[in-house]
Amino acid sequence: MRLALRIFGFAIGVLLGWQTGSLLTVSDTEADARSTLVLLAIAVGGIGYVLGPHISWAVIRNVRQAVRAASAVDLVAVAVGLAFGGVVSALLAVPLAALPDPLGSALPLIVSVVVVAFAIMIALLRKRDLIAPWVKTRPNDRTGADGPVPEPASGVLLDTSVIIDGRIVDLVRTGFFDARLILPNFVLDELQRIADSGDPQRRARGRRGLETLNRLRQQGSDTVEVLDVHLPEVREVDGKLIRLARDRGYRVLTNDFNLGRVAQLQNIRVLNLNELAGALRPPVLPGEDLQLLLVQEGREAGQGVGFLDDGTMVVVDGGRPLVGSETSVTVTRLLQTGAGRMLFAVPKPVSANLSS
Repeated sequence: MRLALRIFGFAIGVLLGWQTGSLLTVSDTEADARSTLVLLAIAVGGIGYVLGPHISWAVIRNVRQAVRAASAVDLVAVAVGLAFGGVVSALLAVPLAALPDPLGSALPLIVSVVVVAFAIMIALLRKRDLIAPWVKTRPNDRTGADGPVPEPASGVLLDTSVIIDGRIVDLVRTGFFDARLILPNFVLDELQRIADSGDPQRRARGRRGLETLNRLRQQGSDTVEVLDVHLPEVREVDGKLIRLARDRGYRVLTNDFNLGRVAQLQNIRVLNLNELAGALRPPVLPGEDLQLLLVQEGREAGQGVGFLDDGTMVVVDGGRPLVGSETSVTVTRLLQTGAGRMLFAVPKPVSANLSS
């Protein structure tokens, strides 16, 4: 590969040196002019031979990363811009080639490069307006304000909150969740900032998130894919996540209630671990009796708080005098929130407790 790149660099250098020499040579004799051309071509070719592997490999690596990070819509937009720019530049090359040298030799190439570059840039900037009208939507396709919303891809974007939560490790280990986990670089940067915070609590949460990523890595090198993407026009991390999910059709895995609602308003599929945990908890219906240990006082006057085995909080109205004891309570209502499920109950009469 390196030898092939060196040969390619040498050939490009010889060509550039010969063309440059033909424009700059002003020697009186043809022999001197040809010698100057040959020497200049060999000199530039030698430079291309030395720099060819480095420049070419860097270009190949950058192109590979760009193609990998680009969406299908971006690739189609580039193809459309390239085709349109090629047609326009070919039409312009005919009158430009009729100009006297050196303009007739240089202008067609320069104009072609500029026209194709502008066509690709315009196609990328207006890709939704240019491509969306040609996309045939199926009856079950989702549509938004900006046109058809892409079908969910196999990748799932990880939010900062769900990484710090840590339950994603156990979920992946069970095998029920086999989607490709994608970690954007800006989420990783935010975790690092939290881990370096001066606040001890924030620092502990950030380090817990980094430990969660290490545990995911231990389950397989391809479990989490770090995506290097730059969205300088969006400042907030949540906004970057929503923008990335909307443009590429990814789903978002989060515990953030507000982020989930904003994403759903933009027709982005959201996976909330709290909702999943709530769905898997055993059902408790109003009117059901529970044996509960009250461990602390509630926020409101006279309330006591206990927890079920699965971690569900139970707020007992009038249970403050019973804090520290186990008592029978009757469930009065349920409340489902973005942070999980909460139960409200009242103590059973003393006679009922004694009889039970």
